[in-house]
Formats: sequence, C-alpha cells, structure tokens
Amino acid sequence: MKNLKRILIATFTIFISTSFAQTKNVLFLGNSYTGVNNLPLLTYNLALSLGDTINYDSNTPGGYTYQGHATNATSLAKVAQGDWDFVVLQEQSQKPSFPPSQVATEVYPYAQILVDSIKSANACAEPLFYMTWGRKNGDAGNCASYPPLCTYDGMQGRLRESYMEMSADNDCSVSPVGASMEIH
Repeated sequence: MKNLKRILIATFTIFISTSFAQTKNVLFLGNSYTGVNNLPLLTYNLALSLGDTINYDSNTPGGYTYQGHATNATSLAKVAQGDWDFVVLQEQSQKPSFPPSQVATEVYPYAQILVDSIKSANACAEPLFYMTWGRKNGDAGNCASYPPLCTYDGMQGRLRESYMEMSADNDCSVSPVGASMEIH
C-alpha cells in the first residue's frame, strides 16, 4: 500500500496540484499495470480528497502495448472524443527496457502515433507518458540477450531512458512513477 500511495502521488501531482477545485478529463490507455488496481478510480478518489474532480475513462487490456492501442478501435474511439485534458499512456512493462534499437522500432513509432492522434483530436490535450518500474530482480527472461536487464537498476535505467526520450521526441510530459519507487 505504501508504494501504491507513492505511485499515485508521483503520477498525478503534475495536474492535480496546480490550482484549487479543478475538474479535469483524463483518459488512461495502458494494460494491467493501470487496470488491475484500478488506477483511474484511485486517482479519482485522490483528486476528490484534494477538492478536485477527475472525469475519467480507460482502456487497459492485459499485456497491451502502444502498438496495440495505436490500432485498437476502442482506444482510438476514446481518443477521438477529443475532450481530454490528459491522456495517460502506459506501455507494456518490459518493452521500453529492451535495447535502444528494438525500442526505436517497437515502441517509439507507436508512441508518436498515439500522441499525434491525441493532438489531432484536441490540440490542448496533454499526453502523459506513465513511466513503469523495473522488476525487483531484473528481467530474467531477457537478461541473457541483453545484460542491462539482469538487475533492477539496469532495467529501471533503460525504462527511464526510453520514457525520457519519448517525452523529448514528442514534446510531452512524463510521470516518473518507476523512478520514484524503491524496489530494492
């Protein structure tokens, strides 16, 4: 519960603490990292406790990637509504930690498609990249093929690097959830 509280605070301080009694419309596109603990509802309740209101919707099928959302009719229809202040984009937990060349072909193009779709529907909407966290002991399944993934620090470093690059490339903000967690 302590980590979940830190996640919520780190994730949404960007837009719920900027002024008093705000109402914001937020769309969450992700997978089980966003959906299993119902992060949209937890965020709603946190905002409400601070005197703010979040109207939210989500699409969070298990294991989904940016590529999946960029081609998913439900995700695209929700984006096309265009009434979002923020669209929280959470990639599959491992993909951004993979080698840079792989991330460049399997993640970045789809992040850009999503951001372009969001901006096309509402130029004032802010895409927000939700940085995930490394696994406590690294990614054992991919460690042999890419040694930085053998440890939490290596995996978290790659996740941070990839999310920060996506942010810079797309002129978007990052919610540094993974960077704020202590897994050790």
